[in-house]
Amino acid sequence: MVRYQIHLLTYIEWGDESETIVAAKMIAAGSGLYSDIFNHHGPLTFLFGLLVESFGSFGVSGHRVPIALLQLLALCSIYFSPVMKDKWVRKIYVVLTASVMLVYLPEYFGHMYKYQVIAGLLLVIILAQYTLPVVSCQGTSGKWVIVGNLLIGSLPFLAITYAPVSVLLFFASLRREALVSSSVWLVVGVFLNFIFLAYIGSIPGYLAFHFYLNAKILSLYSGDLSTLQLVHNAFVSATGDVAQFSILALIIVALSFLAAGERGFPWRSVMLGAGIGSLLVRGLGFQALPYFYVALVVPVVFFKNQVRLGRQSALIIMVLLVICFAKVSLLVSEDKQRLQARQIPADTEFSRLVNFFTSRDDRIIAYSFQNFQYIASDRLPASGHFFYLPWQEKYNEDPRLGIKIDACRDIKVHRPKVMFVDKWMVWDKYPWESYAGCVQQVIDNDYSQIPGRPYYIRKDILPNGMEVASSEGVYKMQPSPQLDAHSPIRLRMTSGHLDDKAGVKRVGVMFATYIRVNPGSAELRLQRDDGSEFTQRISLPDLADNKYFYFDLDSSRYVSGKIVSITGGGVSTWESHDEKGDGKTCITYEYNNGKRRFTPGCPLF
Repeated sequence: MVRYQIHLLTYIEWGDESETIVAAKMIAAGSGLYSDIFNHHGPLTFLFGLLVESFGSFGVSGHRVPIALLQLLALCSIYFSPVMKDKWVRKIYVVLTASVMLVYLPEYFGHMYKYQVIAGLLLVIILAQYTLPVVSCQGTSGKWVIVGNLLIGSLPFLAITYAPVSVLLFFASLRREALVSSSVWLVVGVFLNFIFLAYIGSIPGYLAFHFYLNAKILSLYSGDLSTLQLVHNAFVSATGDVAQFSILALIIVALSFLAAGERGFPWRSVMLGAGIGSLLVRGLGFQALPYFYVALVVPVVFFKNQVRLGRQSALIIMVLLVICFAKVSLLVSEDKQRLQARQIPADTEFSRLVNFFTSRDDRIIAYSFQNFQYIASDRLPASGHFFYLPWQEKYNEDPRLGIKIDACRDIKVHRPKVMFVDKWMVWDKYPWESYAGCVQQVIDNDYSQIPGRPYYIRKDILPNGMEVASSEGVYKMQPSPQLDAHSPIRLRMTSGHLDDKAGVKRVGVMFATYIRVNPGSAELRLQRDDGSEFTQRISLPDLADNKYFYFDLDSSRYVSGKIVSITGGGVSTWESHDEKGDGKTCITYEYNNGKRRFTPGCPLF
């Protein structure tokens, strides 16, 4: 399990998780949640991120470590649940639960640092150690009355949509003899969360963004959902296909089994079922993760009595366990390839651009919803609106409780050197121009765009003739003819480079190897402006497909060049062709005077 979790630390990057991490980094840097930082998730969401950032600046994998530990804690809570009596049943059940949790829930982002995942894992702990033992009359210790109610009181501070399940769990778990203790610790849980909120942010901001904006502003875009519509959503989500109906049937049967043990009307089981159903009001997918986690723990009620397995049953279970071990141990090559194929990138093209133009203390912008770029670049946002979507602009038209974050003002104050602005048409309905007019005005006045890229560089820091913003034309990349003994590859240099009088200390040429290792060697031959020639040998197997290969030069001025075959061939250089068909080789130039030039239409790095 631990080995599999290590693989999951770098599996799939997603903007919602990156949003949580970036907000946690900003809080750790001293900004106030909901007053300086826009976010409409609950404050408890950021506790783990703030703890991680107290030890240093970490990427996505570092922020997933607490989630992995919470998964282990949830599995331990199932294993030691008072409901299950048989030690072998405990072991078998935990193996099955861990397999589903680790192998299948990540497809719904169940391994990420997100409030839905935290809520689901807390619910597993609450149910396994507190609610299910109480409802099934197995009993629980006094310490779990304390811990259970502290956690129940905390759930709404992940998202207010968990308030119904929190209230229903409290009453379903309540025993007369523990009435005072349960109530006190529930209030303590709520109080501690308000203390944490006041410590990291603003209570008025919490009311403005988490309550008012979510309820009134977002509904203008996602639709106003009545109570009946929410119930309808939950029903459709639970019965949408065979898999969902099977989960629903399993939960209903388990609750029926639980209800059979209650005296009189089984109101505890009914309240528990209603609470579980409320987890589906926002639909399926990652929003239903708490529901999926609950489905892993509720079936423990089937094993509240000693279980005797016959030989046939034991054989079937053994086969099932072998399958689980094979999946979690990654014995099948396809399983390992699936994880390796979707690894989080170590950096991005934009992050390399950021590292070139900025220092560690500089701030950047990544719009509309490109939160991972902050993490990859290891830079903080230049605005409390570190992402920008239509409802943020709409809220600012009529802010409440004195809470307003002005993205345009922030950008003008911090003057980020580099910005990523992809101008997303949100949900294919709301174009950039409809919600980011003032941001676009700042861009038009103060920034230059790199052709073919959503990257903007502040005009006053651009060296003259850097050729990152020379044209708004459309470019098409295509490979040159392949190198062979009779056909060298001509390097087509940009006019900006040819007009530049500075010496060149380094160039990068982008090669295509056609996903193969090409044997032999070639030679770079560059002609200086005085007619002399610079040469450097190239080992063709060292070239990477669709990547730049860099050559250290002697700081002369070069006016032409070519790649000549010595003992091999089969490679091409990439070229960028404009609308007129004029092609230039994808070359990056680094000059003695610190300037850097890129070929328009080509990747920057």
